[in-house]
Amino acid sequence: MVILPAQQPPPPSYKYEVVSIHPAAPAEMNSGFSPGPQGGLRARNVTALKALTFAYGVQDYQVIGAPGWAKSDRYEMSLTPDQSEIVPGQETSRAAMDGWLTRQRQRMQAVLRDRFSLVLRTETRELPIYVLSTAKGGHKLTAPAHPERLQNMNINNGRQIVGTTASTKALAESLAMLLGRPVHDETGLDGAYDFKVDWTPDPTMPLSRTGGGTEETSAGPSVFTALTETLGLRLDSKKGPVPVFVIEKIEKPSEN
Repeated sequence: MVILPAQQPPPPSYKYEVVSIHPAAPAEMNSGFSPGPQGGLRARNVTALKALTFAYGVQDYQVIGAPGWAKSDRYEMSLTPDQSEIVPGQETSRAAMDGWLTRQRQRMQAVLRDRFSLVLRTETRELPIYVLSTAKGGHKLTAPAHPERLQNMNINNGRQIVGTTASTKALAESLAMLLGRPVHDETGLDGAYDFKVDWTPDPTMPLSRTGGGTEETSAGPSVFTALTETLGLRLDSKKGPVPVFVIEKIEKPSEN
C-alpha cells in the first residue's frame, strides 16, 4: 500500500567532469567503492543495482523493478569530480569523510542518470520492518577505546558484527543488510561504542517472526538472542513506513 504520493527524487547538486565505464573482468572477485582521481570515486566490479543503492544510500530491498542485467552485469567505473577534492585518508575527520561521501553519492546519481538513462520515482510503503530497542535490563554497550578514530563496522561471514567507535544507527543499518528488512533504531542512544556480537545463522528462520525471542539453533544463539545477551538490545518485528525507489527506466551504458 502506498501511503505517500509518488514523486521524483531531487536532482543531484554535485556533478562529474569525466567518467569511464567498462565491463569488469569476469575473474574479478573484489567489489566496492574507493577514492578515485582528483578526489573522485572509483567503483570496482559493481552492478548497476549496487551503484544505485550506493548513490541513494538505500538497500537492495528498497529498489523495485530492477531488470535482471542490472543485478548481474558488473562494471568498472572511475569518475573525476567537477570540483577537485582532497582524497580522504586515515587522518580525515568523520565530518569531512561524511561530506565527501555525500558528494560522491550525488555524483554517482548524475552518472546513473546520464550514462544509464536512469529514471526513478520514490514512494513510501507500509512494509515489514524490525525495530532495534534497548532490552529490559538496559544496554551492555561500552565506550570506545579510541574515540578519536573514525567509525568502522565489519560484518564477518554473516555471523558476526564488530563495531568500533560505532553508533547504534550503524548497527541497525548492518542488521538491515543481513536480515533483508529495514531496521529502525529506537534505542535512543546517540553515542559511539565498541561492540562485537556473534550468532549462528539459521537459514530456516522466517524474517516475519517476532524478534527478541529465545529461538536458537543447535549450534548456538540466533541473532535475536545474541543481541540481547551480548549487547542488551532487542529486535522486534513490526510494520512501518519504508521509502522505496521504483525504477521506471534503466539502460545498459555504452563503453568509453
